[in-house]
Amino acid sequence: MPNPDQERMDVLSSAIARLIGQQEQFDKRLARIEAALSLQPIHPETRPAPPLPPPPVRPVAEAAPPPIAAPPAHEPEPPAPEAPPPLPETASPPRSLETNIGLTWINRIGAVTLVLGIAFLFKWAVDNQYIGPAGRVILGIIAGLAAIAAADLLWNKGQRIFAQGVTATGLGVLYLSVYAAFGYYHLIPQPLAFVFMVATTALAAALALRYESVAMAVLGLIGGYLTPIMLSTGEDHPWFLFNYVLLLNIGAMALVRIKKWQLLELESFAATAILYGAWFADRFNSEKQFVATFFILIYYALFSQVSVQPLFLVAQVLATLTIGEIWPKDPGVYLFLTLLLAAGGLAIADTRRIKAAASVTFATFWAVYGVWVSQLAAPRPIGTIFLGTTCAFLLFFAWIPWRILVRRENARTEELIILALNGAAYFGASYALLNTDYHAWMGLFAVAVAGVHLALGIWMWRRQAAEVPDQRPILLAIGVSLSLLILAAPIQFTQYRITMAWSLEFLALSWIALRAKSTRLGYAAILISALVWVRLIGIDSWLYSYADTTYTLLWNARFLTFAVAAICAWLAAYLNKPNPSALLHYLSGHVILLWGLSLEDIAWASRISLPENLLSFQTVSISILFAVYAVILIVAGVGTRTAVNRISGLVLIGFVVLKLYLFDVWQLGRGYRISAFVALGALLLTTSFLYSHFRALIESWWKDDQTPS
Repeated sequence: MPNPDQERMDVLSSAIARLIGQQEQFDKRLARIEAALSLQPIHPETRPAPPLPPPPVRPVAEAAPPPIAAPPAHEPEPPAPEAPPPLPETASPPRSLETNIGLTWINRIGAVTLVLGIAFLFKWAVDNQYIGPAGRVILGIIAGLAAIAAADLLWNKGQRIFAQGVTATGLGVLYLSVYAAFGYYHLIPQPLAFVFMVATTALAAALALRYESVAMAVLGLIGGYLTPIMLSTGEDHPWFLFNYVLLLNIGAMALVRIKKWQLLELESFAATAILYGAWFADRFNSEKQFVATFFILIYYALFSQVSVQPLFLVAQVLATLTIGEIWPKDPGVYLFLTLLLAAGGLAIADTRRIKAAASVTFATFWAVYGVWVSQLAAPRPIGTIFLGTTCAFLLFFAWIPWRILVRRENARTEELIILALNGAAYFGASYALLNTDYHAWMGLFAVAVAGVHLALGIWMWRRQAAEVPDQRPILLAIGVSLSLLILAAPIQFTQYRITMAWSLEFLALSWIALRAKSTRLGYAAILISALVWVRLIGIDSWLYSYADTTYTLLWNARFLTFAVAAICAWLAAYLNKPNPSALLHYLSGHVILLWGLSLEDIAWASRISLPENLLSFQTVSISILFAVYAVILIVAGVGTRTAVNRISGLVLIGFVVLKLYLFDVWQLGRGYRISAFVALGALLLTTSFLYSHFRALIESWWKDDQTPS
């Protein structure tokens, strides 16, 4: 019986022998591949020997290895593989740059150089009369067509980049030949020369499509746009010129749509701007307003569809500027056309979603309007201009709800910018236009513009839950409204009426902030309150002099202003009870009222006191006023169970005591000192009695923590 271990060793030896045989076959194949690729062969002696097989590991008796199939007795040698095709070389970056310069750029530079050389040759032939004019033109046309035909043969043989350069040379020679036949030798009339130029341009476009070459298309368009310049006779034919340029632009746009050659858009836009601008600077007059306007609108509509979107922004600016130059003295036509361009800009921004298109349209309209109206000679048709600016304001104002509520888009930065600046631009333009003749109505006009913004904010706020999740447009609309209201007060009113108007605006904004649950609007209300304080301190406090007897105490504009400001502050505190700002508004109301009473007290003392006793009398009367006011606060706090009133009264009494002992006692005469101490002592005892009488009740309030703040 054969030994199992010996059988396993035989099988392993046979497998190893088979692997060695396959390795030798792989070496032969590798040698054939190297020979086919002309690579340096590896000498058999230098080829590394195959690694020795590892020594066999004897398996343990319990783990029987899986059976290994025995190799066939005879395995035929595999056929020799065919020589593989040459592998493409991977060009390194320096090699790519070298190829690009040597093949592409030198090819194109060579084409331009050759065309210039032929032009110089024509000039030399003209100067020396070696060839007649007709012969020169015919030779040029033959040379151009021959170059194009040769280029086509080269292109079919695979030399496509080189063929493009030869084609460019042929096209350039054709353009030069036709131009020489018309401009130098006068062999053909202008219409026939124009037909030849157009045919050459069409040929260039066809070759560009055949060769898939944007360079050919660029060259053809350059020749096309240069045609009216080269064939010009000095006569002005704007309809023919601009229609021809329009046809070239349409052809360029078609190539862009077919081949995505965006370079053609840049070329056609630049060429159109140059040709139109040159004509406008040299040929335009008031008799050609219609043709200039017609084609500027046509070109604007065409370039609104460009794929290079920044070109549309430039077109928007240039078209609006040009309309201002075409119609400098016709407000109705100017405003109608610029409104048409503004509406077009917003429509393109909405449909094509071009970034910054809306903001550029907005800025361009108002900026160009400002320059235009400043140069408009008097008398100005105020009604026409005001109607046009109002339409512009409503157009840009409607852009915000259109985007947010109709299009259901989130507010972008440019929409917020338009919303913030549109009202200011409109009011500024209207103020400059109307203020001279209608100054009395400008404050109400500001209120009307503010009301429009406030209505927009409230409308968006009511539809916020379902349609306007972003609160920024709402807050911004309300903020613009409040800014205009603040501005309306000093425009419509004078002196103390401004402070009253701002106080009422502060109260209204506090209510809106509470209803909208907006902390930012609350901060805005505090800002307006600060403006009220500034006016009270810097202006309204000095409305009357202390010795002025022309007004009635407590019934005059100054005290009325302080009373209105204090009442507005208290009402704002009442509206904002749950919020910490309520305490600030409530205390500021008391400070304002006490301040106003102090001014009235000082004025009263100035009227009845002798000059030598004025300071003492005023000091005592102020101390007594403060003490009485403090007692009133404490009584109100006890009666209404409000700790803020009681504590405010105690703080005010503490201030009066400090004033009495640190200032009054050193400044007052004997009689006034006695009066001050007696009056203040009586008031202090009254305060003490109140706390003694209601001690248990006050302590129970604090203990139960039920005192409203």
